[in-house]
Amino acid sequence: MVDSVVKSNILLNSRKNTLDHQGVLEQNKEFWDQTADKWFGITALPQLGCKIPTEEDLHLFGDVSGKKVLDIGCGSGHSLKYLADRKASELWGLDMSTQQIEATARYLQDCGYEANLFNSPMEEDPGLPSGYFDIVYSIYAIGWTVDLQKTFNLIASYLKKDGIFIFS
Repeated sequence: MVDSVVKSNILLNSRKNTLDHQGVLEQNKEFWDQTADKWFGITALPQLGCKIPTEEDLHLFGDVSGKKVLDIGCGSGHSLKYLADRKASELWGLDMSTQQIEATARYLQDCGYEANLFNSPMEEDPGLPSGYFDIVYSIYAIGWTVDLQKTFNLIASYLKKDGIFIFS
């Protein structure tokens, strides 16, 4: 009997009918590494999503000057640049795709910015500081998590007291 089968691109353990988290993470990483260039600059601030008001309409982030920000699923780095242009003091990004992290580093450097970047799934703590960030945000990435509770617990641990988490 086969222990795991692919159903609708989701790896399932056929005996337990449970999600194979590691298999899905590997599949997601492979997808993003292969398609990173196609997504360069797409789904980034000020856009919060498809057919919804933008950050410039909603002002969810408020004044970010002097703020330490962490982008979960930073993609190509365009959202980090958007906040850097608005005087965020520290830029941090996390993405499971090596290609996305490399694109972010190049893009931000070309724009004259530096960021602390981590190549890791959002479900794992790659060594980000606890209680450090004023704002943690994720534009279109949270839907890719294989463990929502663990991801939210980690995000909460990264935030300062009274820090905010924004996601779409």
